[in-house]
Amino acid sequence: MKAVILCAGNGERLKPLTEHAPKPLILLKEKPLLSYIFSSLPEGIDEVFLVVREKYEDLFNHFVKDNPVNKKVTIVFQDPTTQGTYYALMAAKDYVSNEDRFLVLNGDDIFLKEDLEKLLLLKSPSYGLSYKKLSVRYRTCDLDTLNQEIASFRLLTEEEKDTPVPCFSGAYTLTHEFFSYEPVYVGDEAGIPHTLFGTASSVKYLLLREWIQINTLEDLSIAERSPLLLI
Repeated sequence: MKAVILCAGNGERLKPLTEHAPKPLILLKEKPLLSYIFSSLPEGIDEVFLVVREKYEDLFNHFVKDNPVNKKVTIVFQDPTTQGTYYALMAAKDYVSNEDRFLVLNGDDIFLKEDLEKLLLLKSPSYGLSYKKLSVRYRTCDLDTLNQEIASFRLLTEEEKDTPVPCFSGAYTLTHEFFSYEPVYVGDEAGIPHTLFGTASSVKYLLLREWIQINTLEDLSIAERSPLLLI
């Protein structure tokens, strides 16, 4: 099975650490974030595509050379004129568009291998979820627990703004059908979840045991103390 790891974000909220390096290569306990992601990949993943900005090609090549990733790795480039995870994934379209299903991971999220293995057992498309308090810039969902499906994709209500609600992680599986969907924009960015839920009739979910999301310097500090980094 193939995996696509999205590493082409700008890391604006992690500056100055991202002034000269992409977020997935920032060090956490003396290891790049991307090392933890590779450590969490299920054994069934045999080929990985890293979607990066071309200006960082040498840095990612050095990462692959210097770290025991134990997978076949191909580096592909996101068009610098596009924004959003939809277009990041489109950079890998030629490599996975014939696959019945494939795994997609954000390059700044760290997971348990056991969680990703369980995610791969679900019918695709499927999403890893966790309960978190969200800012209004993020969307949540309603869950059909009987069928283990995501029943909606929506904005937070006023009552939910200070309460943990289902949050979409950066781990999900898709099928080749996704590449026929029209992109859905929020502002000038086209997002994968917005596009997926705008067209797909059914999306399964898994509640994750653990998930480290690193968007800010505070997130990075919290991650330093996480037992998940023992993977």
